[in-house]
Amino acid sequence: MSAVKMYTKQLVHELRRRDIPGYKIGEAVAQVKSHIADTGEDPMVAFGSPADYAATFGGSRPPVRLWPRVVASWLIGFALGSLILRGVFALIHGEGTAWGLDPVIAIVVGTLGIVAFFVMIAALWTDQVKNPRKTS
Repeated sequence: MSAVKMYTKQLVHELRRRDIPGYKIGEAVAQVKSHIADTGEDPMVAFGSPADYAATFGGSRPPVRLWPRVVASWLIGFALGSLILRGVFALIHGEGTAWGLDPVIAIVVGTLGIVAFFVMIAALWTDQVKNPRKTS
C-alpha cells in the first residue's frame, strides 16, 4: 500500500473518531491527495501524523468514545435475540414465554425489533465520505 493510501486511511479513521462529518472528511482526504500529487512530499512531512492533522479539523473536540455505542448495541441485540430464542423454544415445547406472551408474538416482535435496530444503525451511524471533486 502506498504511503498516501496508508496516510489517508489512517486520517479517515482519526477523523471518524472525532465525529467529523463525511463531507469534511472527503475534503481533508482530497486536500492531502492533491497536495501530495502536486508536490511529491511525504504526507507525514507535509501534514504531520494523521492524529495531529485530524485534530485541526475538530477544534478542541476530543475523540468520540465508541464503547458506549458498542455496549448499547450489544445489549439491544442480546435482548431481542433472547426474545426470539425464548419464543422459538416456547413454540417447540408448546408453552408460553416467561412473560406470558404467545411464542409467535415473541418471535415476530423480536424479529421486527432487530430489523428496526439495523435500519436505525444504518440511518444514524452511516455518514459516507464524499469526494468533493465528484458531483452527486
